[in-house]
Amino acid sequence: MTAKNKQNPSPGSYRIPVALRVGGAFMALAIVLLVFTVVSVFLDGWMVPFVVTPSFLVILLAAVIFGAFATVRKDQAASRSQVIALIVAVALVILSRFLPATALYVMAQYWLPMYAVLAFLCGLVIRRSLIPKG
Repeated sequence: MTAKNKQNPSPGSYRIPVALRVGGAFMALAIVLLVFTVVSVFLDGWMVPFVVTPSFLVILLAAVIFGAFATVRKDQAASRSQVIALIVAVALVILSRFLPATALYVMAQYWLPMYAVLAFLCGLVIRRSLIPKG
């Protein structure tokens, strides 16, 4: 391999680092939790208990899958596993509409943004680990 190929690998041979995928999953989770917080505040009011349902958990799972596989480089074509994962995420969101609204857990509303901030910080720390030191 020449020096030029080491700096610019071909688009098909580049692999997304696992830390970037995990960091993206945490970032997507943080965004979805913030959206749920805003929707809950507008629909139910401020500091009303938040009911965790199977639909909520499935949407969080879809966000994690989406965040993990949505990361691409500009010169990278979508891979088969990436397309399948994104289809699974969309299917999970659609499936969540048909799940029962059974209350699994009730928590205070302020936990949603706290979990979102925690997920965001985890994503930043994990993605920061990719930056070369020195």
